[in-house]
Amino acid sequence: MSQTSVARRTAVVLAVLLAAVIAVAFRGSWTSQSDAARAAHFDATGAFLYPFAPDGLIVLALVGAVVLRHKFGPRLYCLTVVVLFTITSYVVNHLHGLGTFVMVNGELVTSLEGWVVGLIAGQLVGSIAFGSHILMHVFRHLFPEALDGAARTIATPAATEVGPQSGTGHPAGGVPADPEAEREERKEYAAKAVRLLLDNGIKPTRKRLAADYGISERQVSYVIADVERERETEAAEETPAHTAGRAAAPAPVPVLAGAGSVNGHVPGGEAA
Repeated sequence: MSQTSVARRTAVVLAVLLAAVIAVAFRGSWTSQSDAARAAHFDATGAFLYPFAPDGLIVLALVGAVVLRHKFGPRLYCLTVVVLFTITSYVVNHLHGLGTFVMVNGELVTSLEGWVVGLIAGQLVGSIAFGSHILMHVFRHLFPEALDGAARTIATPAATEVGPQSGTGHPAGGVPADPEAEREERKEYAAKAVRLLLDNGIKPTRKRLAADYGISERQVSYVIADVERERETEAAEETPAHTAGRAAAPAPVPVLAGAGSVNGHVPGGEAA
């Protein structure tokens, strides 16, 4: 058996064992979270589904941290959510162990303190807010072209001069027939804007051009580099031509003061 096969089988076994550990822990926390929701006057269905919010978000935030491992800010955000909801989940499980959520005939043995109710409600609302934010980070990472290609409506002088116009290869309704063709068209407009800015002595800004023309900053960098390369090539080609043109220009014929003829001809058409 090869070393690669052994490593794969070991990884599979570890994954299965870890999944089992997570499932057991999730099941134990499920009771605590569900009882806490029921004690906070959630209905039966809401209390049953409640644990998906805090404990499920911990798992999803960990997955998001792995997906966003090369992006420092979003990854730190995901890990912060993991730590925060791990703490709140622990507190709820701790209170459950103390008997805080014990109910007899549908009535709590002891009334919940305000901060406990706030914690239960905060887990639910926080799951919506933090989960949505993580989802946007993951989508932006997995589908950058879909988000960067969305139309922007920021009006700037450069965009007004050479910005995309309606009806340029787009069908009725403004929806492009081919996203790739639309992206190339936007890059062409961005290149025109870069030339216009450079001609006026203005340094192009990647972030501004990306926002104006709906392309990524990386694509803007490529556009700027291409335009600068073209300008350098054009300048190199024009310089020798101008030099040769000046050298080939005919020299003026000198006229001597007081001379009565030029090249053997007398003014008036008579030969000397």
